[in-house]
Amino acid sequence: MASLKPGLVIALLALCGAVGAYADEPQKVSHPGMYRGWSERLYNDRVRTSQYVAVRDGTRLAVDIYRPAINGKPVELRYPVVWVFTPYRRAFRQPDGTIKTGNDPLLRLTEYGYVIAMVDTRGKGASFGARRGFQDRTEALDGYDINEWLALQPWSTGKVGMAGCSYVGGSQKLVATTAPPHLRAIFPGCTDFDKYDFVSRGGMTAQFHTRPEDPATDWGEGVLPVDDDKDGSLLRAAQEEHRANTLMAPIWKEIPNRDGWSKLLGSQYWREVSFSSYVDVVQRSGIAIYNWGGWHDEGSEAQFLTLANLRNPQKLWMGPLSHCQSGDFDLVAEHLRFFDYWLKDIDNGIMREPPIYYATLDAPAGKEFQFADKWPLPDERRTRFYLRDGGVLATGPARAGKTMLQVDYNVSCAQPPIFWPCVQDAKGATFTTPALSRNLRITGHPVVHLWVTSTATDGDFFAYLEDIRPDGSVDIVAHGRLQASARALQTPRFNNLGLPWHRVEGADRINLVPGKPTELVFALLPTSKIFQAGHKMRVTITGADPRQRDRREMSPPPRVEILADGAHTSFVELPVIPDRTVQ
Repeated sequence: MASLKPGLVIALLALCGAVGAYADEPQKVSHPGMYRGWSERLYNDRVRTSQYVAVRDGTRLAVDIYRPAINGKPVELRYPVVWVFTPYRRAFRQPDGTIKTGNDPLLRLTEYGYVIAMVDTRGKGASFGARRGFQDRTEALDGYDINEWLALQPWSTGKVGMAGCSYVGGSQKLVATTAPPHLRAIFPGCTDFDKYDFVSRGGMTAQFHTRPEDPATDWGEGVLPVDDDKDGSLLRAAQEEHRANTLMAPIWKEIPNRDGWSKLLGSQYWREVSFSSYVDVVQRSGIAIYNWGGWHDEGSEAQFLTLANLRNPQKLWMGPLSHCQSGDFDLVAEHLRFFDYWLKDIDNGIMREPPIYYATLDAPAGKEFQFADKWPLPDERRTRFYLRDGGVLATGPARAGKTMLQVDYNVSCAQPPIFWPCVQDAKGATFTTPALSRNLRITGHPVVHLWVTSTATDGDFFAYLEDIRPDGSVDIVAHGRLQASARALQTPRFNNLGLPWHRVEGADRINLVPGKPTELVFALLPTSKIFQAGHKMRVTITGADPRQRDRREMSPPPRVEILADGAHTSFVELPVIPDRTVQ
């Protein structure tokens, strides 16, 4: 056996030591949902203080501050602030006695040198005042004042961000429309771009994703008072003022059209509260935006519209789940990655990635997510699947035929639906492909073209794109809706990604002429989905949906014909992605 020279042995040992030392160093990773080595975990403790802060008109809002701490004492250093503006209670005691905040996971950021603030909106929680209207300009200016107050505190660096989902995602975009000088970045989830299109999509003000409000008890249970309110008298006084809140449902019910004037608010409400009305202001502010959402959520298209309509620095994450769900994706790590870049100037590479990171439903394990530079995807092929007589869905059009649809208002779900519909094939007209011989991937925005006749002068139309598994179970992949009188198409005042857009102003409403063929064109919510070989694809058309509120039920219920002949072609146009893309 050959022997090694002493000098070589020493050199090899030195090399091994160097390799071992390198291996002990934390490897830097910066990738969606994975983040380490860039931001040091500094603290394992935090302290909470709570106080009232007066905004410009003197109304006091309840503010909780969470600061990094050592041995129960706050660290006397300045850190960036990330805050949450919520109507759902900044802090409350649960029935079991435990305390919950408006965003528990976000508190992890204190460990990495951030201050977190939770704030009750006006007319909610422990804040004083009454809400004039759902996300109105009063609430927007309240947010401006709170943001700037946070920036000027002795424990703040002056760099401020916001976070939250659903209403609290909308709160961030609302505050951004006021362009606070110290607001650098926001992380809004599952929220809207245009309020009318979100709430009254297709001309139906049906509150698909909301619940009734109770002015006496709405989100007031268990709310914690601020620190100086020892006997709870201030909390009781604040909640008494909440009885004057203007509720959402009456506002929406009085203004079914986009240009409607709200007597309750004294304004054109939809324009006042829509983020789309303030795009120029937000764009000039330069605020960085991380949009996120899920495919199985009302309003999922809004994240893409925000990306398309602003030149601000932006990111977009679209997951495979429902409202405000992220599954096993570490969304807090993604917050840290984004805020480290924008609030701490840590160049971790997040803004050099392609802006879009999205999941594909039923993709192979490990290939669910992928990046994209543009949306819609440049390689999509718009492919028509025709709604033919006999319940057939096929790529070739029918020469003659029609399908009858007797509108049935007796629709229901086994479990109360909130953010996603349930299957209604027994209540509608269905069109189904044969079992697919190979995988079919769609990524983008399906669009439905329906030629119909009706016995009524108006009606609600719902379309569902569905996946039927070999065992007969069904998933709704995408859906859309349109009230027939709102069918007129106009050019939108913003980039609508080339999709059909219905202005739905009062003058745009056109009744159906009974028996006269009429075309209805509307987009479904976007998706990315692989219909697997052996599955069937189905389109269901109905005249009612269980999630509707204030439904106009006609007597007798209309009879509708869905036409499929040479002159009147009904189809769904799908954004098919070629085979060379991940299958």
